[in-house]
Amino acid sequence: MSAGDQRVTANALKWLGDCYRGQSKYAQAEESNTRAQEIFARIGDDLGRADALHGLGHVYRLQFKFTEAEDSFTQAQAVFAHIGDDLGQAHVSLGLGSVYRSQFKYPEAEESFTRAQEIYARIGVDWGRANALNEQGEISLAQSKYPEAEQLFSRAHKIYDRIGSEEGRANALRGLGHVYRRQSKFTEAEESYIRAQEIYTRIDCRLGQANTLRGVGELRREQGSKAEAVSHYIRAGELYMDLGMITDADSCLRSANQCVSD
Repeated sequence: MSAGDQRVTANALKWLGDCYRGQSKYAQAEESNTRAQEIFARIGDDLGRADALHGLGHVYRLQFKFTEAEDSFTQAQAVFAHIGDDLGQAHVSLGLGSVYRSQFKYPEAEESFTRAQEIYARIGVDWGRANALNEQGEISLAQSKYPEAEQLFSRAHKIYDRIGSEEGRANALRGLGHVYRRQSKFTEAEESYIRAQEIYTRIDCRLGQANTLRGVGELRREQGSKAEAVSHYIRAGELYMDLGMITDADSCLRSANQCVSD
């Protein structure tokens, strides 16, 4: 088979791997991306290989295989750097940041997200910059750095609003809701959650709806409105269950039961 034919096969496998990943068929996605990466390496297509490794990193990340995910992303990063692909390096930095955040390695996550944000800003990719800012906001929130988190989420929201990203706007607003709730600024928290939920409902983003309902459940619980808190936890849990997110559904059910027993 000629190099051209092999490249066509590898591109098809990479596309198939992305499709499988979108359907949560991770075993098939892993196989397709691995085969694509091997073919790209054999024919000397560095860009194709880096793209396949990047996709493989996300497949591992979504399965909580963090060691394998970090290894794939790191390999992709090295290839993108070798060929001078700034956009690829930014994408991989974002992926690495997510891997570190999932393991509570906040300094490493912050460094990766900051690097991604700086590259996106330099090459003028607004949606990427906003995503990185939003992720930086999540890291600051997790470390209780509330003024910093509020600033980051607000900056992300401003960019999302300018480029017309509805889901991005909702994500940033939900982040702001968490920031305000953690500081007992309940009026501002409720306003942010309501605005986020309106967008998620309009664009039919069920995961966003579930995450926001859970946040409102926490808000109501902290306000002492236990019946409302239970209602929101249950609705969030039902959405998580529909999405196949059993761990999150169980967490919501436990929170509802704790409200009842308090």
